Amino acid sequence: MKRKLIAFTIAAIAATAVAEAQNSFAIVVDSETYRHCKNEIEDYRESVANDGLDAFVLEKDWACPTEIKDTLFHFYKNRKLEGAVFVGDIPIAMVRKGQHFTSAFKMNEDGFTIRETSVPSDRFYDDFDLKFNFVKRDSVETNFFYYNLAPESPQIITCDIYSGRIKPSSDRQDKYVELSKYLRKVVRTKKEKNTLDKVTSYTGDGSFSNSLVAWKDETVTLQEQMPQVFKTGDGAKFYAWAMHPYMKEFMISEIQRNDLDMVLFHEHGIPNRQYLTGQPLAEDMNSFYELGKLNARSYFRRLVNRGKTREEAIAEIQKSYGIDTSWFVNAFDPEMIKADSLADVKTGIVLDDIAAANPNVKVALFDACYNGDFRESDWVANRYIMSDGNAIVCLGNSVNVLQDKSSSDLMGMLSCGYSVGQWQQQVHILESHVIGDPTFRFESAFDFEKPYLMNKDTAYWLSYLDNKYPCDIQGLALHKLFALEYEGMSDLLLDTFRKSDYYMLRLQCQHLLAHYYDENYETLLRESLDDPYEFIRRKGCYFLGKVGKEEFAKDLAKMYLNEYNALRVGFNIGFTAGYFPGNTFLDEFYKTVDESEFIFDKEKFKKEEGRLFKSAIGIRDMTEDYIKNKEEKPGRRSSYISGMRNCPYPLLADGLIDIVTDGAEHEKLRVKCAEVLGWYVRAHNRGDIVNKLQAFLDSGAEIPAAVRDEVVKTNGRLKAYMR
Repeated sequence: MKRKLIAFTIAAIAATAVAEAQNSFAIVVDSETYRHCKNEIEDYRESVANDGLDAFVLEKDWACPTEIKDTLFHFYKNRKLEGAVFVGDIPIAMVRKGQHFTSAFKMNEDGFTIRETSVPSDRFYDDFDLKFNFVKRDSVETNFFYYNLAPESPQIITCDIYSGRIKPSSDRQDKYVELSKYLRKVVRTKKEKNTLDKVTSYTGDGSFSNSLVAWKDETVTLQEQMPQVFKTGDGAKFYAWAMHPYMKEFMISEIQRNDLDMVLFHEHGIPNRQYLTGQPLAEDMNSFYELGKLNARSYFRRLVNRGKTREEAIAEIQKSYGIDTSWFVNAFDPEMIKADSLADVKTGIVLDDIAAANPNVKVALFDACYNGDFRESDWVANRYIMSDGNAIVCLGNSVNVLQDKSSSDLMGMLSCGYSVGQWQQQVHILESHVIGDPTFRFESAFDFEKPYLMNKDTAYWLSYLDNKYPCDIQGLALHKLFALEYEGMSDLLLDTFRKSDYYMLRLQCQHLLAHYYDENYETLLRESLDDPYEFIRRKGCYFLGKVGKEEFAKDLAKMYLNEYNALRVGFNIGFTAGYFPGNTFLDEFYKTVDESEFIFDKEKFKKEEGRLFKSAIGIRDMTEDYIKNKEEKPGRRSSYISGMRNCPYPLLADGLIDIVTDGAEHEKLRVKCAEVLGWYVRAHNRGDIVNKLQAFLDSGAEIPAAVRDEVVKTNGRLKAYMR
């Protein structure tokens, strides 16, 4: 890969020249920020250097993200660059045509604004292999630069360095004053020697579908990753949405604890709010009635704000709920709006709450949508670290995120003395980001020399697959062996999955084995259905459906009968019914129920539970109709086909390929079908898809550039899961 080095002044190069033996760290800052905060930035550089890194400052009026990326790549090749932090007004790369790199973000890039449909992502900077094509610079928010993921780019994220964002806000005070205060706090905190031994976890309303079966396993996984936390009575605390009508005051008290090392928020969110609880549970009939009126008023206002007349809104509410207007007649009274607003704000933490609380927790993880959205002038993760408390670094997502995502993979690296950036480098997705100092680390809680992350010897990493090492050191070794393309990796992953007692190590095996095109992955998924870890079972059934072999329908029908009360497991199985031909899954489900010995009213159970499966099958059949019906409007067909990004039915792949290769079809529809085929990464027939699409590319047929580009990208995506 050729990279153009940005020409810096001789003085700047001389100022950053140090011994080559150390790993290095770059502090990337704009000139105006450096001018205002020079002393604090230099003190921060020195504190990073005191941690053993060759830290240097890259100060410039940066023209665009490409300029920064080229510069970082030069230092990566010539100065053992380990990581970087972007301080101040650093250009933001807004990534497009890369939604498959996200966990959940799927917006129509043609149907909404370019700002809404792009993902702000520092993977542009820290994964040097990814290739992008420049689209434009935003004419209003001029720090935004839009890029399309290039068709020929690798279709898997493998960060070469780690990165972090330190972006002050001018919403509450002078942004340079705020940045200076933050950097002084970081320098002060880095001098302290602190072991990670106090952790609080909170699970908000709606997270995990409020499933206690899903919630309970975190006590096991955290003990595997951070055993030192469980050595005292207050080392680990677990809170959930239902412990009190309003959990806000409890969690604000927690984040204010000066002894709290880390807080995990499993919740829903937006840039300026953490959603902790829903409407509180009613304690008696009177409060139940008042709660009902509050909900009715909120619904009435929502309908009117969406464009309905008050008369239309009243008619809809009365038809749906059978209540009279006394429930919501005063919905638009200013005093009632104020009272309802105050009740609503008690259910979550907003920016003003954070600013007033001055959080002291050192590290905060937000397993939520948009809490890490650094496009905004101020946002949740930023308000934590920029407030006057001792918070140093946050992990957050810049767009919406999948609820069924594992947010704590390899988190035990923090217990072993690795920095937050080094941890996140191993597990990043497109939308995940470090907000704050990425070099922040805790003292190791273990008595062994942690492995050197840049070692590329497979024998070295194989030696760390030993139970004398902590769970996530073994998991790290698997990730490194995967990256180094260790020849026996598929068999090693299956063998480790079968032999390990660690929940989180088995989960890493499930993650990584998905990239191998052999029978081991299917074997692991079938064995996952009986795993003691709910998340492994949940993802095992979900992905077994996406593999889509007909014989798996029986496994999943049996699984549903065993797990239908585990809400997330049952929910995931429900979506798999459409992945199998015809009514295969429904027939297996009915048969399994008939053979069961514990279902009392079998016909009622089949009818009630079968609705979910019939719905999934019906959506698939409707989608198939739109694929085949050339008389239907292209926009309507495209809408149903787009839905297959969430439901890539293996049996409909050939229908999509027919549209891609048919020159008589609408070009945009052909592009959409080619894109959707890129979501078939786990389908049992993904090899056939690649072969057919490649034959089309090699056929000599006249192919529009947009269609060809999308087919090239899709084949790259599928091949990333065909080692």
